Amino acid sequence: MKKILFYSLLLFITISSCKKDFSDEFTPYQGIAFNDTTWTNEPISNSFIDSLQLQIGLTNPFLSLFNPSLDTTVWLKNNIRIKIPGKSCVYQNNNLNAVTDSVQLKLIQIRKRGDFIRYLLSATSSQYPLVCASAFYVSYTSNNQPVSILPTKPIIIQWQDDDAVSGMQYYSGIPNSSAQYDINWQIDNTGTVSNWDTMMNGNHILGYTIQSTHTQWFSAGAPMDTSLGTTNLNVVLPLNFTNKNTLVFAVFNDVRSVLKLTPSAGEKGFYALHIPTNANITLVSISLINSNLYVGTNVLYGINAGLQKLFPAKISPQALNEFLNNL
Repeated sequence: MKKILFYSLLLFITISSCKKDFSDEFTPYQGIAFNDTTWTNEPISNSFIDSLQLQIGLTNPFLSLFNPSLDTTVWLKNNIRIKIPGKSCVYQNNNLNAVTDSVQLKLIQIRKRGDFIRYLLSATSSQYPLVCASAFYVSYTSNNQPVSILPTKPIIIQWQDDDAVSGMQYYSGIPNSSAQYDINWQIDNTGTVSNWDTMMNGNHILGYTIQSTHTQWFSAGAPMDTSLGTTNLNVVLPLNFTNKNTLVFAVFNDVRSVLKLTPSAGEKGFYALHIPTNANITLVSISLINSNLYVGTNVLYGINAGLQKLFPAKISPQALNEFLNNL
């Protein structure tokens, strides 16, 4: 309830601060970009993504140098521990060439719903929604060359999660295109996910352990419960907001999952498939037009097959980041 009140208050403030109201009708503006109502069959441009992420801000990756000849344990903030077996690193362009010089680890962990949006990630496997305990981006470099992990010596990542549940599976992120964010999560039997629990200072602590040899994106997830039936989610916006300047997300309020909706140039809207009909969702659109940010939100209690409408309003980068942090 507190989150819903927060969304409502934020939307009221942003709409009140906007000089013009948006409607379903086309509204001409002095800015040329705002007058462009055409849709495209091409993916959203990298320049748009770069400009948007620059405004909303990405979390800083964790960086650490380690000696690949020795077993290494690295502690990160938020009670994350990484174990890297010694002699597990080889150069990607020659996997028979073991790495002996220092290796730089780069790691990004995505757990918060707002961070899924910041990185434009969608918790879907072949368009079926997933519950995602956590997603990771990992890379290794030595002497400015990419490094791989031997299949027989996976790294181990352990992290605390008070909401840990059983049944999570290992997924690797398979690129759909050259864009880093455009990935599909696929079950991968080269990695594993397991649960752990322990007592610490009289408190029962829960969490997950993931073993992986995969570089770039991988995650711990599970198919979403669709036992009560599914439907499609269809979203439209005012004509000024197109797939060239807008992204739309479905944020699940009761489970840890965020879906990035697919644009349809023919229908001039956005959609997602196989959505549980009993899902409680906050729809979020983010647009960047003439260097200005716009956000639309709508909370849905259960999904029907009808069109859902969003009416974006101008918002500051600071207010948008606060909104994302509270999802």
